Amino acid sequence: MFKTGARFLVGAAVLATIAAIVYGVAQSGSLGTTGLVFAACALAGLATVNIWTRDADVSAMDEAARTRSPAATAPPGPSIWPVVAGVGGVLLVVGLVTYPVVFIFGLIALLATTAEWMVQAWSERASADAGFNAGVRTRLAHPLEFPVLAAIGFGIIVYSFSRIMLFLSKTGGVAAFALIALLVLVAGFVIAFRPSLRNGAIAGVAVIAAVGLIAGGAVAALEGERELLPHETTGELAALGECDTTDETEADENASQSVAAKSNLAGSVILRADGTLVADNADVAGSDKVFVVTKSNATNVRFINDSDEERRLVLDLGTTPALEENGEPIEGTAVPFQYCTALVADGGQQFLTFSIPTASVFAEQPYRFVVPGVAGAEVEVAVS
Repeated sequence: MFKTGARFLVGAAVLATIAAIVYGVAQSGSLGTTGLVFAACALAGLATVNIWTRDADVSAMDEAARTRSPAATAPPGPSIWPVVAGVGGVLLVVGLVTYPVVFIFGLIALLATTAEWMVQAWSERASADAGFNAGVRTRLAHPLEFPVLAAIGFGIIVYSFSRIMLFLSKTGGVAAFALIALLVLVAGFVIAFRPSLRNGAIAGVAVIAAVGLIAGGAVAALEGERELLPHETTGELAALGECDTTDETEADENASQSVAAKSNLAGSVILRADGTLVADNADVAGSDKVFVVTKSNATNVRFINDSDEERRLVLDLGTTPALEENGEPIEGTAVPFQYCTALVADGGQQFLTFSIPTASVFAEQPYRFVVPGVAGAEVEVAVS
């Protein structure tokens, strides 16, 4: 005996078949006839399945169906993982065209959904007892869930906090640290002296604080870090060919005005009070206008400023081709090849470290020590 659902499906299949025949004869159209034939076949297939499964009806004579039939199986419990999977898919697609961190969060969400949903589906079919199934899932998933969730939560909070600190200004960061410390202190005081507070209220405040921190971190990450001014050095001055300047730069601020006794000096270059520059070469005697160094060796030279103004010592090695970003020289270009000290106050001293790879006889221009702003202050550098 056919059930009600089977009767409806069989009748629909017959009507679709008749409609296909009538339409094909009357209209002589292949497209409409094909559509009706496919509809008749689909309805006939559904009717066959319905008849085979007896319209999901269980016979009263079937004792085993009481525990094994679909009607006797408990329905799946509520799950948040379909929603998480949807959010992860959206983040994955958005991250492909925006920021890598968004893509990573989407990938994490999809991987977590896959694992959790599989475990939940398996545990719900472990037995007919819902309580036993819940215990099975707990024993299987919790040893992995708790450490992973703690690590992910800690990483998100640290990342969010770092984005906020890098977004704030130098003074704003100090103020934010002070405010957060004050809030933590007040919260700890309230919890300690009001033990009657409910755990739910404390947890709610903690969740609100975490959500605010994560939201602030996301906004700060999208806005980007604050502009960090690089600290200029004498090496950068030399690379830019700006050692000849007599003005004070950032590289000159708080520069050392003394040289340690164990600096392994090769000699000294002295700017006298009358504006003359002389050399005191530890290895060469008899000339104060020539400083001799060894090729390719790291050399330390002390510059002593006996004049009454701030001066810097510059080692002028001629010019060198400019370099591309990959380090390759650009043909037809020339930039100053220099080493220099920071500005040295009157009566101060500072050492200059350099290495010259080419001997003087092969140089296109003579090597020399000079002092910018002082005419005639020059010492020849001989490299052997």
